[in-house]
Amino acid sequence: MKFPFISVVVPTLNNEREMVKFIGSIKNQHYPKNRLEIIFADGGSKDKTVEIAKKNKTTVIKNPYVLAEPGVYVAMNAAKGDLLMVLATDNIFYDREAFRKVAEVFENKTVYAALPKQDYSSTDNLFTKYHNTFTDPFNHFIHGYAANARTFHKVYPIITYNDLYDVYDFTASRVIPMISFSQGFTLRKGYKRKKKDIFDDNSPVIDLIESGKKIAYIHNLSLYHPTIKNLKHFIKKQRWATQNFLERKNYGIAHRYAKLAAGQRIRIFIWPIYAFSFILPLIRSVFGVVRDRELLWLFHPINCFICAYANLGQVVEYGKNRVLKKTTNILRQ
Repeated sequence: MKFPFISVVVPTLNNEREMVKFIGSIKNQHYPKNRLEIIFADGGSKDKTVEIAKKNKTTVIKNPYVLAEPGVYVAMNAAKGDLLMVLATDNIFYDREAFRKVAEVFENKTVYAALPKQDYSSTDNLFTKYHNTFTDPFNHFIHGYAANARTFHKVYPIITYNDLYDVYDFTASRVIPMISFSQGFTLRKGYKRKKKDIFDDNSPVIDLIESGKKIAYIHNLSLYHPTIKNLKHFIKKQRWATQNFLERKNYGIAHRYAKLAAGQRIRIFIWPIYAFSFILPLIRSVFGVVRDRELLWLFHPINCFICAYANLGQVVEYGKNRVLKKTTNILRQ
């Protein structure tokens, strides 16, 4: 087979603990080393992240935006590869043929981008297992079976299927899929990302779909990602996402709101009623266990309630801060 030059682009910020294992997992790939490069876009690490990267003869560039998503943008602009693969330092391919499999997918000239299967280990916590199987409860409620590549076949017609990958017709449904420029997402060289979307990881994929680009799901390739560390981490991520929505940041659900189908937009505002009812998530979980034969659905009602609790907590805090700010301004006047 041909070996396209692969650029692995990685945003970093104080990732010292993960660097050695991450770099080692790439160097252990059964892929010609002269056909690989690793580019770290560092947002100003204060630990040994940059030192470890340079010691392993990888490329390090500055990410003036600090955050991960624009770091991907910066690194992509510096990449030389025929294929550009987005990874985080906690993403591990244990399959040493992973890069060969990715290259094989792109031998199909109609494929413009591809993503691997998000997976977990048996020792991971329930939050990580749930997230990697469905995504978080809020986004799963918005996107349904289009929230995770494992269930795309329940929403979209299959254009191509083989033992390695699937290609779906994402334009056949109004439902926008949940696909991110992260966790192993790979695309061909020449891609130009719109600067207005550099802070959001989903909008660029939506643009690819709208432009008719074919995206493959590599179902025979697992990427391990310990998504959620613990309950505290899960709540923190949900509160952060809620704050971004309330502040209408140029990333997250607020940024891509207009691109969602009408039904998906409505579901955003129905979400609190659904999640706090508990009975509706419980009914959905029973239906999921029966239809999908996936026992992780049993965690759905609890996870929904925790997620909604985190959302509500952030809304209350946001409201209190706004009232306090207005009061302070009035007193100053």
